[in-house]
Amino acid sequence: MSQILTDQDLRTLLIAVGLSPDVPDESLALTFEELDLDSLARMEIATRIQEKFGVDVEDDLVAETSPQQAKHLVNQRLESAA
Repeated sequence: MSQILTDQDLRTLLIAVGLSPDVPDESLALTFEELDLDSLARMEIATRIQEKFGVDVEDDLVAETSPQQAKHLVNQRLESAA
């Protein structure tokens, strides 16, 4: 099991739920809403994070959250659990 959610992990998750692979890294600071990732996409991301890292973030991934904020949250929780 990974100890940290990396930028590559994050990008892989986002592409799996429909984000274009061509989106530049800077765009990951935009909100899920701005990236056109709806509640179903956010739920799928949360489920995959739960399965891979054992961290529950489903309630925290709202439209106004950015993928970078989500990564930071996951890594904070992983660090706290260590």
